[in-house]
Amino acid sequence: MNASIITLTPAELHFDWGTDGLVLWIEELDGADSLSNQMTEVMDRIAFAIELQTGWDHRTDGNTLHPLYGYRLLLRDASGCWNAVRMDETGHFAGLTPLEEMDYEIAYDKVMWLD
Repeated sequence: MNASIITLTPAELHFDWGTDGLVLWIEELDGADSLSNQMTEVMDRIAFAIELQTGWDHRTDGNTLHPLYGYRLLLRDASGCWNAVRMDETGHFAGLTPLEEMDYEIAYDKVMWLD
């Protein structure tokens, strides 16, 4: 009997992010356009980085909210278009809404009005 073992691993994450306190933007840095398929991992990494910056852990402190709570999230994909990142009430990835916009300022305004 011949057997093959195939190990599937997701592509490495290549992204940059930042925030102005209201909107958190995420920008894909490679041309693979794979970041949207790995948003759960991306958001977990950003949430962890925010916790490191603030010094609190939402998992152990019952009086704190998820680190991404309250932010509006924007994702710039490999094509240069901005997408609104939807989260559920626990701060986890719930999908993307294409904003059909390449200009950051216009995408910023659009994401502020989304529910």
